[in-house]
Amino acid sequence: MTFTKMSNQLDNPSQWTTGADPPTSKQKAFISTLASSKGVSDQVNPDEMNKSEASSKIEELKNQPTQNADAGAGQPIQNPDTWTTGDDKATGKQMGYVAVMAKKAGESVPDSMGKTEASKKIEELKEKTGM
Repeated sequence: MTFTKMSNQLDNPSQWTTGADPPTSKQKAFISTLASSKGVSDQVNPDEMNKSEASSKIEELKNQPTQNADAGAGQPIQNPDTWTTGDDKATGKQMGYVAVMAKKAGESVPDSMGKTEASKKIEELKEKTGM
């Protein structure tokens, strides 16, 4: 298969051999996150889409302006409990943020955490420290 042919297939989800399959859990989660940040959650239902339609909707939503002013930097738009990678080791940025705020709050700094746990701890420490 040539690069051009492969590129054309990737750019046209309706031509995918698995395009009629149900969307993946990651596609559904990403659509929900994007729809929330764009203020159109009530207009988008990923459960009613196939994989091809979900891919097209993701591209459409990515190109729309963000409407959700509450979803600022550092705030998760999606509930951390629903993250598919929530049990993975927390990122270096998350652990650094926890360390700074825990120190300011007079708390001990945990050695390690998962991404979901770190996100929740960051929100808790933000309230305690006013950061």
